[in-house]
Amino acid sequence: MLDYFTPFSYLFKDRGWFRKFIIASLLTVTLVGAAPVFGWTISIVRRVTESTEPPMPEWKDWRLFWKLGGKFALVNAIWLLPLLLAVLLLYLPLILANRLQAETMLAVFGGTLFCVLGFLFIYAIVYSIFFPAMLVVLAKGGSVWQAINPLHLWKITRSNFTGYLLVFIIVGMALVNIVLILSAFTLFLLLPPLLVYALLVTAHYAGQLGRSDQSPRIESVQDAGQSL
Repeated sequence: MLDYFTPFSYLFKDRGWFRKFIIASLLTVTLVGAAPVFGWTISIVRRVTESTEPPMPEWKDWRLFWKLGGKFALVNAIWLLPLLLAVLLLYLPLILANRLQAETMLAVFGGTLFCVLGFLFIYAIVYSIFFPAMLVVLAKGGSVWQAINPLHLWKITRSNFTGYLLVFIIVGMALVNIVLILSAFTLFLLLPPLLVYALLVTAHYAGQLGRSDQSPRIESVQDAGQSL
């Protein structure tokens, strides 16, 4: 049974929450600095899974955060490849423009656009549902391939599909849209801290889901910084 309220409030129970949150927000502003933030987030997933207090670690083990974040960045880069290929298909009618009549080209472009948008919609849902599972895999010391492999991710989510679906609705649909709306109202100045907050909420939910996952930890916390 998921705890629906703690993910939104546990941040503020940590005495050093503001300092930790500010560091993560400032790192998120830079593209490179996002990697250790992801690693820090995965560490939170691990601590929630193991019921370690406080859930948010100190910003000390930078080597571990960079390595975990680097693995997660690689996972996301590979998951983004189908999206890039789908977008590239929109240029197909332009390539065939000289060989097709205007009406035919418009029909081809419209059909391609419809298919691409449909694919992006379905793909975004699948990715959002699998996102917490990716965090759980890496938090338990899984490999990059395991975090990428949709069959492995489906095996994890299927064991508690209701929980993953609820997290998708709460975070992937509700919270993300709230973040985008609030960011737009502030000319996206608050986007970095809002994204960090959304990650923290997701991390706690993922940690809870990780408790229900019966797969064992691949490595101990002490070994993680050496073997990841």
